[in-house]
Amino acid sequence: MRRALGKGLTQFLDEPLEAPPADVAVEAVQPNPRQPRRHFDEEALAELAASIREHGVLQPLVVRPVGDERFELIAGERRLRAAKLAGLKTVPVSVRTASAQASLEIALIENVQREDINPIECAEAYRMLAEEFGLNQDQVAAKVGKSRAAVSNTLRLLKLSEDVQAAVQDGRITEGHARALLMVDSPVRQRALFERIVAEGLSVRETERLARGEARPPQAPKSAEERREDPNVVRIQSRLSEHFGAKVKVDHGRNRGRISIEYFSEDELEGILEKMGLVLG
Repeated sequence: MRRALGKGLTQFLDEPLEAPPADVAVEAVQPNPRQPRRHFDEEALAELAASIREHGVLQPLVVRPVGDERFELIAGERRLRAAKLAGLKTVPVSVRTASAQASLEIALIENVQREDINPIECAEAYRMLAEEFGLNQDQVAAKVGKSRAAVSNTLRLLKLSEDVQAAVQDGRITEGHARALLMVDSPVRQRALFERIVAEGLSVRETERLARGEARPPQAPKSAEERREDPNVVRIQSRLSEHFGAKVKVDHGRNRGRISIEYFSEDELEGILEKMGLVLG
């Protein structure tokens, strides 16, 4: 269940400078240089571009003026990219006044709440808020509606090597794998374990066991039923594991089923609940 964006965005913005939204040249809108999201699904962009060709841009981009009829994007990066891909000459915009800090905060909140940002991009944005604007972790957490523990755990991902961070971004390993790798102090051991995750397809639980120095238990032979596992179920399990940063098991029957999510610490449980849009008071 996703939380509404309204409260998170409007608290940073003044009233619109122009109402209703105005059409401006696509080339007059420049991307937000602090946009935390760097990876965009090309297939999804193409689908959005096709929709825009038929129906136009239904939701205006939010921009701020930067002088000489030029604007900087605050929210709507996907729509801007898809509009360019669709060949539009103009796009509808809502012009607002916002500082550079507010612009970053809005972009971050929009992406985090819509789950359009990967953990490394999120960590980079948290670091930018802290370093560029002098915020501590408590202040960053308050800005983005997360707990301090969640912000701290996400920032720790930036301690991993660049190739491990890249593997998280492209989905070769999950956030849960990355957190398990942080349990390993030695860079050499960490690198070796990372290579095993990729080569052997280790689960998060297996990775944590090896990170603690425990032996990996022997694998029982798979039953005939397991060998015939539905590829659609396997794909769903993989997507859910990637989303939650934890091992997910889907038991799918003819008329009923069950989804199980494994976690191994209170911080992991808190992270899973936040991705479900749940906050326990």
